[in-house]
Amino acid sequence: MKYNSVKYGFIISTVLPLALFAVVFCVKFHDYERPLENFLILYQIPKLFSLCVFPNGLIFYYYITKNKLLTMRGMVAGTVVMAVIMLILFALCR
Repeated sequence: MKYNSVKYGFIISTVLPLALFAVVFCVKFHDYERPLENFLILYQIPKLFSLCVFPNGLIFYYYITKNKLLTMRGMVAGTVVMAVIMLILFALCR
């Protein structure tokens, strides 16, 4: 974790929630006949996606303590982008 750039922070804060979302989706919905259709019917995408953004806070705290301010800025930008996507999903699924 020696990198200190806005780009690196943005990549971390967007890839981590998407990877976590894929893992949780595969674990929780592996036994359905048509997992994607049942998942969309249950309207759980926004809830699950908001839980997947949560680990960004822990990594953000780590970079604050290590004084990696450029990476922290990128993480804030990436988390804001994910929050906007989450708000759009909440609006569409309601």
